Amino acid sequence: MVTQKDAKRWNRLDYDERKAQILATAQKLFSERPYGSVSTTEIAEAAGVTRGLLHHYFGTKRDLYLEVVRELVDSPVVPLLDAIGSDHQEDPTRLGWAESVEAWMELVEAHQGAWFIAISAGETGQDEAMREILDQSRDRTATQVMKVLGLDDSASPETRALVMAFGRFAEEITREWLLRGRLTRDQARVLLVGSLPMLVDRLVPEMAASQTDVPPEPRLRRWAGQVS
Repeated sequence: MVTQKDAKRWNRLDYDERKAQILATAQKLFSERPYGSVSTTEIAEAAGVTRGLLHHYFGTKRDLYLEVVRELVDSPVVPLLDAIGSDHQEDPTRLGWAESVEAWMELVEAHQGAWFIAISAGETGQDEAMREILDQSRDRTATQVMKVLGLDDSASPETRALVMAFGRFAEEITREWLLRGRLTRDQARVLLVGSLPMLVDRLVPEMAASQTDVPPEPRLRRWAGQVS
């Protein structure tokens, strides 16, 4: 029930603040329970607003849920390299990437219910709106990841394809960690932090070499176990 004190507090919020509060409440409830068990009445009561006001801001329950998913998957990979001090003895690019992975893992862990529902719905292909949200997010994330790794817009299409594929790999790692329990958090972090830089360092040159008559460097063949 909304008390008089709650109403006064709510009346002081502007349009964006009200919308953000409703969205945060919906995100919390959808993260805790399946979509079908959360009602707009419950969301409205938890947010301290009327159901009519909730519909005014977001339309239907499905529209609100899509907005929750969009907000979740649009969260940036942070921090960027310019937030990393230049006086670190370690490689600042690797520091930026490791901290970005940690921030992403914290986000997914905090909202895993909504996260897994979202990526699963998009993968079935049966929810076109959800798939479009996820495809756009994956593309933006690839651009952000390349920036964190120090790869500019001139990077080859093969490099971008590799980064995009890593995104699906990262999603599967979260399943192994959070759903199936076959990886600990630390193990998942090691895989996520170490795998993409390794792939970029080792495989991108080999992919480039495959487009020419020049054979891959011996060290690349050794990594593949082809040379002793």
